Amino acid sequence: MSDSPYWNPAAETLPRAELEQVQLRGVRDVMTRALATDSMYGRRLKAAGVDPAKIGSLADFAAAVPLTTKDDLRAEMDRTGHALPHLLVPEDEIVIAAPSAGTSGRQTFQAFSAADRDINREITTRLQWCCGFRPHDRLYAMVTPFTVFTHFLRDAAANVGMKWIMTDDHSMANIGRYIDVSLMLKPTVMHVGIATLRAMMEVVTEEKGLDRFGAFRIAVASGAEIGAEARQEFRDRIGVEVYELAGQGSDFNLLCTECDQHDGLHWHGEDHQLVEIVDPDTGLPVPDGEIGEMVLTDFYRQSTPHIRWRTEDLFYAHPEPCGCGRTVKRFTCLGRVSNRVTVAGRAIYPYEIERCLSRSAEGRNREFSMVRQGDDQAKLVLRLVNPVKGDAAALGAAIATHVEGEMRVPVEVEFAEKLAMVGYKTLRVVNADA
Repeated sequence: MSDSPYWNPAAETLPRAELEQVQLRGVRDVMTRALATDSMYGRRLKAAGVDPAKIGSLADFAAAVPLTTKDDLRAEMDRTGHALPHLLVPEDEIVIAAPSAGTSGRQTFQAFSAADRDINREITTRLQWCCGFRPHDRLYAMVTPFTVFTHFLRDAAANVGMKWIMTDDHSMANIGRYIDVSLMLKPTVMHVGIATLRAMMEVVTEEKGLDRFGAFRIAVASGAEIGAEARQEFRDRIGVEVYELAGQGSDFNLLCTECDQHDGLHWHGEDHQLVEIVDPDTGLPVPDGEIGEMVLTDFYRQSTPHIRWRTEDLFYAHPEPCGCGRTVKRFTCLGRVSNRVTVAGRAIYPYEIERCLSRSAEGRNREFSMVRQGDDQAKLVLRLVNPVKGDAAALGAAIATHVEGEMRVPVEVEFAEKLAMVGYKTLRVVNADA
């Protein structure tokens, strides 16, 4: 197995036509199960007049079934007084339950049956294997401890065959501890937030003067997009290969990661869920290659499925096959739909700034926030953390000049002692008074 690029070759290389038939059977099944209950989705499907027997294609499914938002779920929580109004099984079948991270507002909740947990372990194992995790590795998982994703990461690592599995939180206040654990216990692979990894690299190289980061060889980084040049800097400065991870870690625990091609993120569980990209304004499907909002249906879930769930994240699907041979779709994540600042009539998204900064020696691998000053502002204001050493004014001027040259808008760079965060994620858009 260790010399195979796939954990589950049959699933990961299934021809698209066969995979779509699996998905069609799956969405029919989850609709049938929902309609048999007095659950949120049962009521929504009945109100829409959906008949699973009349769904002859995935296009039929998209046309017949309404989109669902997190606010729809919150409203049902309020109306029913129940944390899990989308629950389809008796409560005594639940083996894990947890809240979402709450990064977009009030927390929602999810539950997993034993069968759900087993499938999540399988999907998470596929993504770890895809990113190069192997039985001889030692895992250091710096993740949000209260989410069920923590359970699945440990389960998957054990499934891969790893014996050393260390878990921790990921907080900027604990960088020293993470580095001490890494240098002393010598884990070789990690799950980590990108902001945490960047802070760790700065301490290791600038304060400790090391050109390698213990025994680490791979980091699976979540929380934001990274540019190609930023990835190369991790290789050059600390010898770590970074694989980007995106998805719904606390809402779904179904995630996509890069393979060794670093050309888009593979959605590893397509035989257990349906992924759509829709126009965020109209809700209509967009062609592969065009930017839209990701919509998910996790039809394998026995307990609390999500049916045509709006993720609030922008992605685009890559139309061409991947060189790694996987047939599951791959995507590029562009961040939250709402995370934008309008400057001189142009909407600017954080992923554009990340890529722009990545191409600058002064701005590369620096965490940032865009400051929203109004509905349409005259200049782009970027907030960065005060540099540890060097001339802040000169650094800010160099970054501003670079960004102005690429983005073609006026730019101002300001510095702060720290940036606003939610959990382990830097808030990419903040209000001027924040």
